[in-house]
Order: sequence, then structure tokens, then C-alpha cells
Amino acid sequence: MLNGCVRSNDFARPGAQKQDSPPPPESSRACDGNRMPLRARAFLTPLLYGVLFVTLTAAGFAGDQGGSATRNPHFATMNTSQTTAIRVARGEIPGLHVHSLVTEIRFNDKQLSFRYGVTVGPEPGDLDIHFAQPETGTGYRPLYRLLGFDPNWQEVGQERDVYYNHLAPGRYEFDLQAAESGGSGTIVQSIPITVIAPYWQTAPFRMLIIAGLLLLVFGLYKLQVRHLMKHNRKLQETVSQTKAELTLAAKVAGDAQVALKEQALKDSLTGLWNRRAIFSMLEREVCRAQRDQLSITVVMIDLDHFKVVNDTYGHLIGDDVLREVAGRLVELMRSYDYVGRYGGEEFLIVLPGCSPQNGVQRAEAFRRAVADRPIPTAVGPLSATCSLGVAAFDDAMSPEDLIHRADEALYRAKRCGRNSVCTDQQQPA
Repeated sequence: MLNGCVRSNDFARPGAQKQDSPPPPESSRACDGNRMPLRARAFLTPLLYGVLFVTLTAAGFAGDQGGSATRNPHFATMNTSQTTAIRVARGEIPGLHVHSLVTEIRFNDKQLSFRYGVTVGPEPGDLDIHFAQPETGTGYRPLYRLLGFDPNWQEVGQERDVYYNHLAPGRYEFDLQAAESGGSGTIVQSIPITVIAPYWQTAPFRMLIIAGLLLLVFGLYKLQVRHLMKHNRKLQETVSQTKAELTLAAKVAGDAQVALKEQALKDSLTGLWNRRAIFSMLEREVCRAQRDQLSITVVMIDLDHFKVVNDTYGHLIGDDVLREVAGRLVELMRSYDYVGRYGGEEFLIVLPGCSPQNGVQRAEAFRRAVADRPIPTAVGPLSATCSLGVAAFDDAMSPEDLIHRADEALYRAKRCGRNSVCTDQQQPA
């Protein structure tokens, strides 16, 4: 329902009676706007305030166009059935009708037909109602009121003209009353007056604006969610890539650490354990043998006349010989045996869990692996032999004692003609 108002400070046309609407009460207020509770991101907060402002503005929250008549306590809302035509409420005066009381109705200086009511717009305007001169001898006086503006019945003056300035969009009822001078025969008739509101003040347009703004907010929210999801995917890809790079870097660092550890424990020429590493392994096996009452056999190997090879063919050929001998020894190792380069042309072999008798047999196999096949070199195949000393562990021995006894057996084998195996308790085998 659209409402109307009359500005009290508007002027009336010359010769017309000016009708001022009573001022609205101080306590009256406009209808509340609908709030739209939305949960959005922080960047949408200013937009939501803008949506609320535009929505309230479109609904006429702060406008004067549609609120004055609502704020007027004398305004009466009309039923739909009352707006179809001129209505006679009560009373009888033969021959008296609204057309005999009102001769002309103008809106913005445009003459209107009022047989079935008045419909004008879509904009505010000035309503001018001209009353007919009473016939001589009728003895009635016309009274009028515009519901929403006139708190009481008004009597038509000599000018016979009633003027309402700037009538806002809304539905009104112009009531007429004709009473005889004696006070009998009162008749009340009504003219429904409708001022159509502009389209931007209509409820469908307001709902369209609200729906459009809601769609705009929803679209922006979806765009923000889409942007965040895309950003999240990029972050996940970056994290995955960084994780892979870190894993690869950790593997490379681990491999490098292992390589450095091996370089610190391995002999660079032969690839066997170096002196410090093989001695550490011997210490560990001696501790285990003492704890578990196990046997250990140690074999010390020295290549015969190796200095002659270096002096005759050079150190590079001597290196070839050392690498070949180391490879042949490794081929005869069990998974839990240890072989290392003890120094120069000497090799130390640790055989955990091996008895003295088996140790001698293993040493003889090592000797044959070196002596039975020529060693290929850059200058051709070379023959090589080796001397071996075998020592067996007992509970009273330390690692140093065990190596010392194997070394003594080695020197005994060299004194006995080389290319032989000797134990710490026997003659050459």
C-alpha cells in the first residue's frame, strides 16, 4: 500500500482554499528495512553495508515520498472493494449525488473523470477539486474530508475550490457529506483516489533490486571462494614441490654423508676397509667372542717381492696388482667376514666364528687365489705370490695381541721361503 502526504508549507492557487496536513507526530518513524544476514569474507563487509544502504533506499526507508500518509494518525486504509466506484454510505436526500456536489477534479491541471474513482500518476502532483454551486432553495451545506489529511470535516468556502498540494503516491478516500440546514437528511459519499507510484517505488522493483544485490554478493562470494581454492591448490603444489626437493636434498645429503663415511673407512685404491676400520671391526668381534665364547681367526697377508714390481714396472702397475689381489680376496669372503688393507702390500682378514683348523684352510684358499692365476696388468700378465700368517683367538687376548701373533706367523712364513701359510703355533703349512 502506497501512502500520500500534503506539505503544510505549500501554497494554494489563488482563489482556492489551502488544505494543510497536520504535522506527523514526533514519535512516528518509518518502517524498518529488512536485514540480510550473510556470512562472507572480510573483504565483503563494506559491500554488505552498501547493499543494505541501497536496499533500504530502494524500499523507501528514508524517503518522504511514501511515508507521510502512514505517519498521519488520521489516515485510513481503504479496502479493495471501496476503490471500484463512488460509494454511498448512508442517508437519503432525493436527487442528490456526488456529481451534483463535485463538478470537476484536476490532477496537475489535467481534468479527470471520477465516475469510477480517480487513478493518476506515476508521480506526485497537485489535486484540485471544484465543488458545484448549491441550487437555490436546496438548504444543504456540503462538507468534505480527505482521509489521511483532514482530521475533521471541512466546509466548502465561497471559492468552491479545494486544493491539495504535492499529493504523494498512495491510496486515498475523498469523503463528501451533504447535510440540510436543519441537520437532517445527511448523506455521505466517497471518491477513491489512487496516485500510482513510480516503478522504482513499487514492491516488485524493490524485490528485483534486492534479488540483484543478493546475486551480486553471492557471485562475489563465489569468486572469492574460487580464488581461495585456486590459491590453496597453488600452495599445495608449492608445498609438494618443496617437500620433494627437500626429500631429494636429504637423500643427496645422506648419500654424501655415507660416501664421506665410506671414504673415511675405505681404502681409496682397493676399496677395502682401511687400517682404522678393520681394526675397529676386529675390536668389536673380539668383544662379542669374549661375551658369547666364540672363536675368531685372523689372517695377515703380505705380497712377496712387491717392491720389485714397483721398481721394475712402476707404481701404477703395482696399484693394478693390489686392486686385483683385493678383488680375489673379496670373492672368497663370507657375508660376515672382513678384509682390509692394513698397509702397503699387507692385508688383514678377520674370520668371526672360524676355528683354527678352518682358518688354516681358508688361508690356503687365499694363497691359491693369488698364486694360481697370473695378474693382468698394462704390461701383461704378472705372476704374484703371498705369505700368510694365521692366529687364533683365546679369551686372554686383546685385539693388539691377536694382530701381533698373526704378524709373527707371517714373518715365519716369509723366513720359510714365502708363498706359504704359517700359524702362530705351527711351521709353514
